Amino acid sequence: MCAYTLLSTVTNVKKYTPQLTFIQFLLPVPLTTMHNHPLDQLDANVPGKESANTAPPLRKRDKSIDFLGIPRSLSKVKAKRPTRSWKFRTRSRQSAKPSIASQVDNLQDKPLSQAPDEDWLHSVIFPENVAKPTVKTALPGLQDRIERTDQLLYCSMLLRQDSVISSSSDAGEKKATDDPANAPQAPTLNKAEQTWLTEVKGDPIRQDRMQWLVTKMVERFIADATKDSTKVAEIVALGPVLQREPYRKLLSAFIRDFDDSRILDVNLLQGLVQLVQSASPGYLVSDDLVKVLSLLRTHLEDTHQHSSEHLCHLTLAVSRILDAMADHKVQDLDRVVEHEPLSAVLSGMRGSSDPYLMYQACYAFQALQYVPDDETVLQAVLRHSTGVVDGLVKVTSVFKLDLGSVLEELEKLQGVAVSAIGIATTVYEGVGSLHESGRGVLESLKEGLGSGQKRPWYPAIRAAYAFVQAGQLKDLKQLIYEAPCRQDPLFQWGICQLLGEIAVDPVWAVTVRQQAIDFLGHLYKEDQEWGRDESVKGWMLTILSTLRSSSDESVNNRAVALFQKLDLGNTPRTQHPYPLRSHLPIPESSPILSKVQCIPYMEYELYKLQMQRINDGNMSIYISPMAKASLQAQDNEVFPLMENMQEFLSSSRQVMLILGDSGVGKSTFNKYLEHRLWTEYKRGGSIPLFTNLPALERPAKDLMGEQLKRHDFSEEQIQELKQHRQFIVICDGYDESQLTINIHNSNGFNTSGQWKVKLVISCRSQYFGHDYHDRFVPNGGGHYNRPSVDLFQQAVIAPFSTEQIKDYVEQYALLEPRTWRTEDYMDKLTIIPNLMDLVKNPFLLSLALEALPGVVESKQDLSTIRITRTQLYDTFVEHWSNVNKRRLQSNTLSMADRIVFDELLDMGFVSKSIDYSTRLALAIFEQQEGNPIVQYVHDKNSWKAQFFRQDAEVRLLRDSSPLTRIGNLHRFLHRSMLEYFFSRAIFDPSSHGGDDVSTPQMNPGTPDDQLVDTNSHLFTRNLLAEPSVIQFLSDRVKQSVRCKEYFLAVIGLSKSNAQASRAAANAITILVRAGVQFHGADLRGIRIPGADLTGGQFDSAQLQDADLTGVNLSKTWIRQADLSRAGMDGTQFGELPYLEELEKVISCAFSPDGKFLAAGLANGNISIYDTATWTRIQVFQGHQDRVTSLAYSPNSQQLLSGSYDETARLWNSETGSTDFILEGHTDRLAVVEFSPTGQQVATASGDRSVRLWDARTGASVFTWTESAGKVTSISYSPNGNIIASVGKDGMIRIFDTLTGLLVFVPCEGIGQYCVTYSLDGQRIATGSVRGRLRLWEVTATTLRPERNWVAHSSGINGIVFSPDDRWIASCSRDRTVKLWDSRSGLLVSSFLNHVKTVSCVRFSPNGLYIASASYDKTLRLWEVNSSRAGFDSHDTTYPQLYATYSPDGQQLLITGSQFALLRRLNADSGDLDFVFPEHLHNTCCAAFSPDGLQIAIGGRENEVTLWSVESRAAFFVLSGHKSGVGSVAFSPCGRWLASGGLDKTVRLWDTRSGAAVHVLIGHKGSVQSVAFSPDGRWIASVCWKGIVQLWEAGTGELKADKAIDIGLHRTNAIAYKPGCLQVASCHGDGTIRLWDDDQQLQDFRYIVRQDTYSYKFAFSSCGQWVATAHRTSVRLWRLPSPDQDQEAVPLQDHDCVTIIKGFTGAVNDVVWRPNKLEFVTASDEGSIRAWRVVEDKDGLGRVSVDLVWSSGPAVLVASSAVLGDVIGLGAMNRRLLEQRGATGSVSSN
Repeated sequence: MCAYTLLSTVTNVKKYTPQLTFIQFLLPVPLTTMHNHPLDQLDANVPGKESANTAPPLRKRDKSIDFLGIPRSLSKVKAKRPTRSWKFRTRSRQSAKPSIASQVDNLQDKPLSQAPDEDWLHSVIFPENVAKPTVKTALPGLQDRIERTDQLLYCSMLLRQDSVISSSSDAGEKKATDDPANAPQAPTLNKAEQTWLTEVKGDPIRQDRMQWLVTKMVERFIADATKDSTKVAEIVALGPVLQREPYRKLLSAFIRDFDDSRILDVNLLQGLVQLVQSASPGYLVSDDLVKVLSLLRTHLEDTHQHSSEHLCHLTLAVSRILDAMADHKVQDLDRVVEHEPLSAVLSGMRGSSDPYLMYQACYAFQALQYVPDDETVLQAVLRHSTGVVDGLVKVTSVFKLDLGSVLEELEKLQGVAVSAIGIATTVYEGVGSLHESGRGVLESLKEGLGSGQKRPWYPAIRAAYAFVQAGQLKDLKQLIYEAPCRQDPLFQWGICQLLGEIAVDPVWAVTVRQQAIDFLGHLYKEDQEWGRDESVKGWMLTILSTLRSSSDESVNNRAVALFQKLDLGNTPRTQHPYPLRSHLPIPESSPILSKVQCIPYMEYELYKLQMQRINDGNMSIYISPMAKASLQAQDNEVFPLMENMQEFLSSSRQVMLILGDSGVGKSTFNKYLEHRLWTEYKRGGSIPLFTNLPALERPAKDLMGEQLKRHDFSEEQIQELKQHRQFIVICDGYDESQLTINIHNSNGFNTSGQWKVKLVISCRSQYFGHDYHDRFVPNGGGHYNRPSVDLFQQAVIAPFSTEQIKDYVEQYALLEPRTWRTEDYMDKLTIIPNLMDLVKNPFLLSLALEALPGVVESKQDLSTIRITRTQLYDTFVEHWSNVNKRRLQSNTLSMADRIVFDELLDMGFVSKSIDYSTRLALAIFEQQEGNPIVQYVHDKNSWKAQFFRQDAEVRLLRDSSPLTRIGNLHRFLHRSMLEYFFSRAIFDPSSHGGDDVSTPQMNPGTPDDQLVDTNSHLFTRNLLAEPSVIQFLSDRVKQSVRCKEYFLAVIGLSKSNAQASRAAANAITILVRAGVQFHGADLRGIRIPGADLTGGQFDSAQLQDADLTGVNLSKTWIRQADLSRAGMDGTQFGELPYLEELEKVISCAFSPDGKFLAAGLANGNISIYDTATWTRIQVFQGHQDRVTSLAYSPNSQQLLSGSYDETARLWNSETGSTDFILEGHTDRLAVVEFSPTGQQVATASGDRSVRLWDARTGASVFTWTESAGKVTSISYSPNGNIIASVGKDGMIRIFDTLTGLLVFVPCEGIGQYCVTYSLDGQRIATGSVRGRLRLWEVTATTLRPERNWVAHSSGINGIVFSPDDRWIASCSRDRTVKLWDSRSGLLVSSFLNHVKTVSCVRFSPNGLYIASASYDKTLRLWEVNSSRAGFDSHDTTYPQLYATYSPDGQQLLITGSQFALLRRLNADSGDLDFVFPEHLHNTCCAAFSPDGLQIAIGGRENEVTLWSVESRAAFFVLSGHKSGVGSVAFSPCGRWLASGGLDKTVRLWDTRSGAAVHVLIGHKGSVQSVAFSPDGRWIASVCWKGIVQLWEAGTGELKADKAIDIGLHRTNAIAYKPGCLQVASCHGDGTIRLWDDDQQLQDFRYIVRQDTYSYKFAFSSCGQWVATAHRTSVRLWRLPSPDQDQEAVPLQDHDCVTIIKGFTGAVNDVVWRPNKLEFVTASDEGSIRAWRVVEDKDGLGRVSVDLVWSSGPAVLVASSAVLGDVIGLGAMNRRLLEQRGATGSVSSN
C-alpha cells in the first residue's frame, strides 16, 4: 500500500483504531499526535503539551496540506490561472499529466494579475545571460609586484580560467544548448587580459610565483594567532583559486579555530561559510560538512537565548552549509545525533518576532530535509518526491544550467504535492488563502516550520542562486516568473533577498546591479502575485531602504530614484539589521599578502636549477636499462628499471638501492632519471637532487645542506626547503665515497622536523659483501626504531641484451661520420670470441666501439682474438691519447706550448699521457684513500699541484687524459678508469717487459727480489678492499705471462722476506681470482696472511711451513696438499665438521636457547647433540617409523616430533621422556610446528588435515580439513594467530588458528611443497617441487607475489628464514643447500658437500650457522659469515652429463642439463672457447668426426644435429627418432653416423647427404650407448635393460643379441677396446665384460670386477688403463699387458691403482684424452675436471693422479691432505679436514 492511498483513511481514523498504529508507522509525521514527533508542526519543545507559542488548532485539511508541504495560500486559490506566453521563453513545457494550473484550478478563488510589461522586462531587466561575475582590477606588469589581494585573485582567476578553457579544448568537449543565444556566456577576455595572459604563460616562474603567494598566504594565516575580520576576508577571497592541499589546510584551520572560540566569532563564522561555498570540485569531503554542521548546531543550542544577530548569523550559516551538503550528496547524517536535534532547534525559532530570522530558520529547515539521514529503508521509501528532488538538485549542479530542465523538475515536484491534495478533497474544502485569512508570512513560517516535508520553494531558490552564480541572469528572470511555486511567500522572500545581494555586490557590473534594483521595484509595483502578501512587500521595502543607504553612489542613486518613482519618498528609512551580502567584501588593505611578499621566492631559484640541470643532462646516447631482482635471476626475468623506479616513487618506500657491476650504467641511469624528473617537475612537486657523494665532505651528516649550498641556496632557503618540500635525492657513487654507514638514518631523513626524502642510491655490487642491507634499509620509527624492510627497495641493473647492444651501436654509429656502419660493428662483436659477453657491460661497450677498428686491423682470423676487460681499457686509453695527440698537432699552440709539446712527442706522447694518469690514480689512492674527486684551488704546496698546475707540460698532459672537470672538481671519466690506472701503478706492462709476444721472457733464474718492486702499493695496501682493482689485475694475469710471473715472484719473495707478506697475500688472491691453479706448486714457507683463496685449486701443493693465518680457504681444493707445520690460526673453511648417523637424517631442529640440535632419523629415533661440543648426548626412542619433522617449544623445554607412524609426540627435552602422544591422524605426518606462544602445536598429515593440539594437555583442539590434497608443510605466523599451509594440490591456504576459518581465498602456487613465515610476519616463502623459490607479501586479504626464481635443479624440500629475516636457506633433492638474500633473491652461497637428497635445513638461533639434514646419513653445519667472505657467489650447480675430446685432443665438448648450453673448452686450460646456440641447450650427447671437422649433437628434441666446426653452423638436422637421442658415434671413416634413441632404435645416417640409411630395431628399452668397431664393420649397442646387440653396419642386420642380468642397475655403456676388435660392456654393477672377438657375443671374461656401482668406463688410447665412474669417485685401473691379457684374472677392488675422491655428486662421464694419459670427468655436481696420470719414475710402480684444471662450482676437498704438526688449527677445523680425508702424515702409498 502506498502512502498516497493511506491518506484516504485519514477521515476514518477514529473508526479504525487498530489501523492507526500502522498508519502512524508509515507516515513520516503521525496524523493524530504530530506534537510528539521531533519535527512537530505545533510544538517541538514540549511533547504532549501546548506551549505558550502554540498556534490555534489546525483543521484536518490544514494538517494534510502542511504535511504535503503545500502553502495554504495556494490551497484557497480558485480562479484559473491564465497561460503565460513570454517572448523570452525558450521552450514550451508539456506533460502527459494535467498541468499544475489545471490541477489547482478548483482551488483558486481569486483571479491572477495580468502579465507585466513584457517588452520592458525583455529589453531592460536582465536582457541576456552574462559571464560569471569576477573580481577585476588593474593587471600588474611582468616585473610589477602584486600589492593587493584582489589583484592576486584576479590574476589567479584568469590563469585558472585559461587552464580550464585549454583543457576543455584539448579534450574536445562541446556543450550545446537548445538556444545558443540564451546559453550562459563563457567569460570573454578583453585585449588587456589576453595580452597579460600571453606574457605570463611565457614565464612559468611568474605563474608559479602567483600560486606560491596564494599558498604562502594560507600558511601565514594559519600560523597567525590573531585573525581579525580583515585577515579573514582577505584569505577567504582566495578560496576559488586555492589548490586542494592548501584549501584543505585552510578549511581545517577555520574549523579548528571556530571550534576553539569560547564566544561566537562572527568573522570566523562568515569566513568558514564562504570558504565552504567557494570549494572547487573534489575539495570537500562529507566529513568536513558534517563536522561544520555539528559545530553550528552546538552553537545554536548554546546561543539561542542570546543575541538575535548571532542567531541570525548562525542560522544563515546552517542554511549555506546544508546547501553545500545537498550539493555534495552527503549521506547518512546521524538522525539521532545531528538531524533531529538540529530540526528541534530550528523548529524552536518560530517563536521569534524577527521575520528575517524566521525565514532563515525555515530555509535551513528545508535544506535539512534534502540531506539524507540514516533512516531505515522502509522509512526512506515513504519519503515523498525524493526522485524528483534528486533530479532537480542534479540539474542545478551541472556545469551549464538548463532552464527548461529546472522548470520541468520544479513542475514535477509541485505536481506531487497537488496530486496528494486531490486524493482527499474534503481535507481542504473551504480553506481560505493566506491573504484572505489575514495571516502573513510570519504565521506561515510558524506553521510550516517543522513539518518535515520537502517543499518546492527551496529547490526553486537553490536553482535561482545557481543561475546567479553562473551569470545566467536572463534565465533567473524567467525562473522567477515561471516557477510553479512563485506564489509561495517563502519563494518570494528568498528571491527578494537574492536581488538585494546582487545589487550590493561590487563584482557585478553597475548596470546589472541597477537592473536588480529595478527588478525589485517592478515586482513591488507591477506584479500582483508578488504584492499579495504585505510581509513580502515589507521585506522588499526593507531591502530597498538598505540599498538607499549604500555607500556606492550608483546603487544609492538608483534606489533613491526608485523610491521616488514608487512614491515612497515619505516612507521611513528602515535599515536592515544584518549585512545584505552573499560574501565578505575584499578588504582595502592586504596585511597577509604584505607579509608573504617579504619571504624570498624559492621557486625562482629552483627554476634556475631546473634549467641548468636539464641543459647539463642531455645525453647523446641513452639505452633504457633493464634490471632484475638479483644477480642470480634468469635473463628472462628482467624488467624495465625505469618502471621499477616509478613504482618506487609512487609508493611509500623511502630508499631505492640500485646495484650493478662497474660500468653497467648506474651513473648514466641516475643522470637520466634526474633529467626526466626535472623535465616533469611541477611547482610544489618533489624536487630532484642529483648528488655525487664523493664530492661532498660530510654526506653522512649534512648531505642535503651541503649539496644545496653547492647550488647557491642560502641558509634561509635551505631551512624553508627542509620544512616544506619533498625531495627525490639521487645519490651516485656510494662506493666511490668510501662510505660504510646508512646515510638515510645518519641524516635523519623522514623523521620529525627533518628532510622529507625519497633516496635513490647507486653502488657497485663488488664494493661490499653480501651483508650490506644495514647500510641502506631505513629505520621504521616507533619505539624500537628498527630497520623496516617495507621502506626499502632494490634492483640490480642487468647486462645489456643483444637488442640493447644493437640499439646502442646504431646510436653510436650516427653520432659522427664513421667508416664503419652498425653492421660492421655488430659483425666484429659477434665473431670475436667472448667479446659479445664482455660488451654486455655498457661502459665496456663504449670502450670496445672506440677500440675495435684498431684491434681488428690487419687481423685475418678474428675468431682467434682474445679480449679481456683490461685489454679493452688498454686499447681505449691508447686510442684516447692518440686522438688527443693528433688534436694538439693540428691545433694552433703558443710558442711555449709548441716547444713543450714537441718535447713530449720526442719522449713518447702516448706513454707520457698514460704515465700522467697512472701517477694521478696512484696519488688519489695514496692521498685521499681512493676518493675519485680531486678539488684543486691553486695550492702550490699541495700534492695536487703536480697534476693540476697551469704550466705547459702538466696542462697538455692533463687535457689529453681521460678526465672530466666541473669547476674546480676533477675526476676520471669513470670510477673504473681510476681503478684501471691504479692497477697499472701496481703492475705496469710497459715497465715489466711490455707485450708478451714482442718481449723475451724473464730469465727464470732471476732472484725474486730482483724481479719485484718492494715500493709498490702491492706491498702497502690491502687490495682485498678493492675488488675492482683485483679484477683488473686478474685480467692482466690472463693477458700477460709477465704479470703472472711477477705475482708468483712476489709470493716467492715472501718465503725469505717477511715484509712481503701483505704483497704476497694480494698477489695470490689476484692469481686465484684469475683462475691460476697451483697444482703441485712448491709453496713451502710462503707468507700470505689474510689472503682470500676461496675456490682456489691447490691439488698436491707443497705448503709446508706456510703462514696461512686468517686465510679464507672456503671451498678450496687442497687434495693431497702437504700442510705440515703450516700456521693456520684463524683459517676459515666456511663450514663445521659434519655429524654422522647410521640412518638417513630426515629432519632437524635447533633449540631456541641454542644449546641443542635434534636430528630425526629414518628408523624413528631422535638424536640430540650438544652444540658446544657437537657431540651426541641423548637418543629419544618411541616412534615406529621415520621422524619427518621436529620443533622445539619457545622455552626449549619440550620437543615436538612427527612421524610416518601417524603420531606426533611431545617430549621432555631434558629427560627424553614422552609427555604426550598425539594420535588421530590417519596417514603419515608431514610436518609439526610449535606455536610462538608455546601453548599450542600443529600437525599436518597426508590425510589432508591440519590438527591443533594443546601443548599443555595433549588434547586435540581443532581439526582443519579444507585441503584438497595431502598437506606437505605448515608454518605459524609470528603472532600465532595464522597458519599457512601447502599441499599436493598446489594451493597455499591461510587459516585462523582460533576459528579454523580461511583468512582469505586460497592462493594458487603451482607445485608448492614447503612454506615458511618471515619473522616479521610480512612475507612468506614457498619452495616448489620444480625447484623454484617464491616470495609472497602478506596483506590483510591476500598474498601478493613478489619474486620467484629457479633456485635448485630439482625439488625444494625445505626453506627457512634467518632469525633476522635477512637470509633464506633452502635445501633440495639436488643435494645442495643454498643461502639467499631474502630481499633481492641474490644467491649468497651454495653448499655442495652432501651426496644425497638434503631433506631439511635450519638456522641456529644466533644466525651464525646453518644445519642441513640429508639422506647421506649426515648433518652438516655451515658457517654463514664465512660463506659470504669470498669474492664470487656465482656457483653453477647444473649437472654435467657428457664429455668428448676432439680427435687431436685439443678441444673438449661438454654437455650439461636442460639449463646449460653445449660448450667447447680448451683441453689444456679448461678455458671456454665457444658456446653453441641456445637451441642446442637440451643436449645429451655429442661426438667429433674422425677428422674433427664435424660434430654430431643429440638431445631431447628427437633430432641429431650435424655441426660444422669451421663455419660454426649446422648443415644437417637428422630427424627420424620418435624420442630423444642418448648416444651418437661416427664410423672410423667418418661417412656414417650411428645414433641410439630413447625410442629403442639405432639409426644409421649418411653424413654427406644427411639421409637415413638403416633403422636398427630390436632393443626392448632406450638405447644408452652405441660404438663402431675399429674396422667400421660392426655397430655395438646396449639399452637400459642390459641387452647388448651387435649389428652389421653395411646391411643393418642384427648379428648377435645378449641379455645381461643387471638387476636394478639401469646404467649401461659399451666401447671397443683399443687395439682389438673386442667390445667391452659395463652394466652399472661394477663389472666390465670383454666379449670375444668372434662377433657372436657368446663368451666374455671380466676384466674388472669390483663391489662398487659404476656409471661409465673408458679405455685410454693405449689400452693399458681404464677409468670407471662412480657415485662420488673415480677409480683408475691398470690393465695387464697384451701378452698377459688372456691369462689375467679380473681386477678387483684391491687392484685399483687409485681412487679419486672429492665429488659431491655422481660422476656421469669419464673420457680419456687421445694419445695422452689424461682424462676428464663430468659430474652431477656441475664440475668438469681434467686429470693427469703420473707414473713414478723410481721403478716402484707408484702412480699418482694429479688435477690439471677444474671448472664449475667450488667445494672444499681435502682428501689425502697432510696436516702434520700444523700450528694453530682449531680442533673443529682439524676434525672437518679429517672428515674430508686429510691425514696426519704423508701417505706411504
